[in-house]
Amino acid sequence: MLKASNKLMFVLVFWLACGNLLAGEKINKVLEVSADAEVEVHNTRGNITIEGWDKNQVVVKGELDDLTEKFVFETNDNKTLIKVVLPNRNSNARSGSGSDLQIFMPKSGRLQFGGVSTDIEVRKIDKEVDISSVSGDVKLTNIQGKAYINSVSGDIAINGVADRLNISTVSGDVDAKVSAQSIEVSGVSADIKVTTETIEFAQIETVSGNTSLRGQLTDTGSIRLSNVSGKSIYFSQAELNARIILDTGPGGDIVNRISNHEPSRSFIGSEKLKFTLGQGSAQIRMSTVSGDIELRPQN
Repeated sequence: MLKASNKLMFVLVFWLACGNLLAGEKINKVLEVSADAEVEVHNTRGNITIEGWDKNQVVVKGELDDLTEKFVFETNDNKTLIKVVLPNRNSNARSGSGSDLQIFMPKSGRLQFGGVSTDIEVRKIDKEVDISSVSGDVKLTNIQGKAYINSVSGDIAINGVADRLNISTVSGDVDAKVSAQSIEVSGVSADIKVTTETIEFAQIETVSGNTSLRGQLTDTGSIRLSNVSGKSIYFSQAELNARIILDTGPGGDIVNRISNHEPSRSFIGSEKLKFTLGQGSAQIRMSTVSGDIELRPQN
């Protein structure tokens, strides 16, 4: 008979072996879902690509993280969960390779993603995309619905969001080319560049970063740009019907290249400029603390 210590060792080895059966495994799994399914994806590290298609299926292909302890792929009440589970504590947590997965889902569904040290790319989703990322780049292409992104330490590149765009980023640059009329972006240590077709509402706030916004302001639209220790530029269309209010803190400059109006300067070195173009039905407000603001015509 095996001694007690040998039995314990046998059980321990068997348990460890079972716990790592999924590590680095190649997978190709399919679930049938409804056309408006909600898909929730969680991954700790690696590369994830998610693409919408016309099939009422969710498909996961690729290779799991080398440290995978459990892989969850299930559907319940119209919600599909995809989750790569790693050990809570592991001295070798930084060893091996992360997940490399390609996911297909109904393009008319909703996507929610949470990742750490994961680069995520999403394409062709018509409803809603909600992404939370830590230390990973985010790329969106051809999103017809709403897009919400919360990112820490990762760059964000967007080519096509049609409905609403909402971004919060820390230590990651943003480059967005969209058709959304409602845009909200806040950033810390981030350069932000947004180009859209028409603007009904745009609010961009930055700390220690530069901002540029391009798009045609509607006659009832609103633009609010503010920064601390950075520069904000709005590239305007040829004709505006807007009330424009610009102000800086001490040491900040206002540059107005769309009219002959010039700012006034106070004894403490701050500048202000208020004027109206056209009927003044829209509004542009730009402010800065220890930075510059500028109005330019579009090229």
